[in-house]
Amino acid sequence: MLASVLSVSLLVSLLAYAYHVLAQFQQQQQQQQQSLSSIDSKSSKNVLILTAHPDDECMFFGPTITALRDSKTRVHVLCLSTETKRIVTNRLYIYLLGNADGLGATRKKELTRSCQVLGIPPVDVKALDHGQVNLFSFFSQDLQDGMKNTWSPTLIAGIVKDYVTKHKIDTIITFDDYGVSGHPNHIAAYKGAQHFVNESCSNNKKVRLYRLSSILLPRKYIGIGDLVFMAVEQRLFPDRGRDAVLFVSSPSSYLVTHKAMRRHVSQLVWFRWLYVTFSRYMFVNQLVEVTPPV
Repeated sequence: MLASVLSVSLLVSLLAYAYHVLAQFQQQQQQQQQSLSSIDSKSSKNVLILTAHPDDECMFFGPTITALRDSKTRVHVLCLSTETKRIVTNRLYIYLLGNADGLGATRKKELTRSCQVLGIPPVDVKALDHGQVNLFSFFSQDLQDGMKNTWSPTLIAGIVKDYVTKHKIDTIITFDDYGVSGHPNHIAAYKGAQHFVNESCSNNKKVRLYRLSSILLPRKYIGIGDLVFMAVEQRLFPDRGRDAVLFVSSPSSYLVTHKAMRRHVSQLVWFRWLYVTFSRYMFVNQLVEVTPPV
């Protein structure tokens, strides 16, 4: 009994200390973030969150989305894939596209409901089904979800270009070149966005691109406690991350993101519950602007 009380007291103390560090950290970052007006409601009217899969918006970009919505910025979500359902009949693999009666249709609905919880209306949410059936190869993997599926940056750049043009997007936020977990679909989203931004700059059409910083595995699952490491890192290496934009969820914003994740009912297996409880990305987002080549 005493051990349980001490454990709870220690946990509460750590959380209180982490939020104390958070308050100091945000105060130090306030002036810097004001100068980075590219994600400020006065200059960025339409921000696009580019994801690879439904539920990425919750699992990785919750702090960013809730902060931008609080600032009245219009936020869009473009999801590059849903999922493919595979049926095996007489040793022949038959693939149903994501928008068929498989899981893809369900995941689209879940994405829309999740975004509504986050304050993003359905009109600003789009999920693509880009797989194609081919009579000779049986399946063309264009933008199908999977660790072994390679997505074309050129194809993604074209999709992003169409969406940006139609909705007058001025800022894109997506993964970085490691994709948080090394997932090739996340990395492809970044490379596709980077390809588009590089081309748009060459055509004198400036669209800003921000990438979500990946961190080392041990720090990924300590939740809000990672702010302690960030504070120490800033003191030891004051120049590191100077140009980064930091979004940290308040307890109420975290609960909103948690509620949004619960709309992805088809994905709520046991380890997802652990993720939404302990993942640093549910609490903290650190964004770095990608500078196009001159």
